[in-house]
Amino acid sequence: MSRERFYLEKKRRVDVMKKKILLFVCTLAIVTIFSGTLASAHDERTNKPADYTYYKSIEIQPGDTLWNIARTYMTDDYDSIESYISELKAINSLCSDDIQDSMYLMVAYNDSSI
Repeated sequence: MSRERFYLEKKRRVDVMKKKILLFVCTLAIVTIFSGTLASAHDERTNKPADYTYYKSIEIQPGDTLWNIARTYMTDDYDSIESYISELKAINSLCSDDIQDSMYLMVAYNDSSI
C-alpha cells in the first residue's frame, strides 16, 4: 500500500469516527432533554390527581344569591369568585345576577374522584 493511499484511508477512518461521535453526542443530548421533560410530567401527574368537572341542579331558596351559591360550590380551580359566577351565568344562560326563589340552577364543581 502506498504512503498516500495509507494516509487517505486513515483520514477517511478519522472522518467516519468524528461523524459517529457527533451523532452519539447529539443523540445523548436529545435523550437527556426529553427524559427530563418526561420525568417532570410524570412527577406532576402522580402528585396531583386529575380533576373532573361535575354539574348539579339546585333549587334556589329565599335569600340565595349567585355570590353565596358561588361561595358554597366554588373550588380552588377557579381564579376568583367572579370567574365562577361568570361560568354559572353561562351554564344557566343568565343575562344578569338576578335569580328567584324556586328557580333551578345548574352549578359546576370539580372533584378528583370519578
